[in-house]
Amino acid sequence: MVCNILVPKSLIEMNDPLIFLAGPINGAPNWHDEAIEYFQRNVSGIYLASPNSRLEKRFWDSVLTSENKTESRLEWERFYLDYASRNGCIMFWLPNQLMPNCNRAYGRDTRGELGEWRGVSRFSKPRLVIGGEENFDGYDVIKRNFLVVNPGMKFYSTLEDTCNAAIVEALSSR
Repeated sequence: MVCNILVPKSLIEMNDPLIFLAGPINGAPNWHDEAIEYFQRNVSGIYLASPNSRLEKRFWDSVLTSENKTESRLEWERFYLDYASRNGCIMFWLPNQLMPNCNRAYGRDTRGELGEWRGVSRFSKPRLVIGGEENFDGYDVIKRNFLVVNPGMKFYSTLEDTCNAAIVEALSSR
């Protein structure tokens, strides 16, 4: 099975569901590659958007490129986060910090994105799956805050379970 992979900054037209792989990059384990490998083995007919373009070489045959590009990485992320929230799934994975990064807070951008999507969840039901390791700093607060706006929301403790939930959510958007 093969999933098409999107990396910054190419814009690709698509009709199939998209799973956006949201979560820490700097200071994190290489979880994007693990997730992509899992999706490649277990599902077809979906796209994967990885803001981490430092993927293992074996995945680059599945990366789609285009002459149509965004001006910035942020614009690329905003475009595909919005698409996935309606046509697929935004999958947040919150792994424990692997390496300390003294220059900035771990998961800084991810935490902002989580807050944004929690706010969106108050007024609509974006397609969203969240998983993380229990020692991810603040994971308990993230869960409590999401449960306030979505009391039935489930959270996952392994990357595999999170990927499975993302597949189910993405395929149900067809």
